[in-house]
Amino acid sequence: MELTMKKLNEIDFYGPFESSSVLNEVIAKFEAVEQGIELTNTLSDIALSSGYECLAFIDYAPMSTATYQKHLYGKYGADVECYLDSEEIYKYCRNGFRLTSLESLLAERSDIEQLYVLPLRGVYGIVGALVFNIPKDFLEYKGIELIDWFWTILSPYLLQAAIRCRTDKINITKRERDCLMWACEGKTSWEISQILGVSERTVNFHLSNCIEKTNSANRQQAIVKCIVKNLI
Repeated sequence: MELTMKKLNEIDFYGPFESSSVLNEVIAKFEAVEQGIELTNTLSDIALSSGYECLAFIDYAPMSTATYQKHLYGKYGADVECYLDSEEIYKYCRNGFRLTSLESLLAERSDIEQLYVLPLRGVYGIVGALVFNIPKDFLEYKGIELIDWFWTILSPYLLQAAIRCRTDKINITKRERDCLMWACEGKTSWEISQILGVSERTVNFHLSNCIEKTNSANRQQAIVKCIVKNLI
C-alpha cells in the first residue's frame, strides 16, 4: 500500500478524487464504518462531494457455497433499485473483472445507459458490486478507466467495511479459530491438543462451541460455515 500511495502523490488528479489526501480521507471514512447506516451515509457523502448521482454498493453475503443474501448501501433512486436485484449482476461480479455498463448486463433500457458496474473482490469471503454513473465533469478528463483505478484502490476498505456491517456475525474466539484451523487440516482432537498444548477435552470443548455458535450439526459443517463467512 505504501508504494501505491507514493504513486498517488506523483500523479495528476482528475475527476471525483482530486488529490491523494482526499483518497486518504475516504479510506479513513470506510475504516470507521461499523454499521450499515454508516456505510450508506459514507457512500452518500462521497456521491454528494464527488458528483455521483448514483453510487450504490451491493454486498453478496454468502449464506452457503451456493446461496447469498444481498445487502444494498449508498445513494440510488427507486428507478435504479429495481435493477440492482439482478442475478446477472451477481454472476458478472463473481467472474468479471472490468468496469462494464449496466446496460450490457441487463435488457437495453435508456434509463440505465449511463450506469456502470464494477466487480469488487480481493477480500476473502466477499463478492461485491459497485453501481454508479460517471460524474459529468469527469468526462472532460481522461475517461472512465481512471475511475476504475480509483475504486480498485479503495475497494479493500469498502469490502472490509461491508463485512463489519453484516448482521449475521459469528463471534468465535482465537482459541476456537485455532482449533478450527487445525481441524481444516484433517487433524483429530488429540492431534490438535498436542499442537496447541492443551487437553483433548479442551479441544472438543472449543469445537463444540463452534458447532453451537454456527448452528451446525458437526465440526465439518461448522468449518464450512466459518470459511464461507471469512472467519478462518
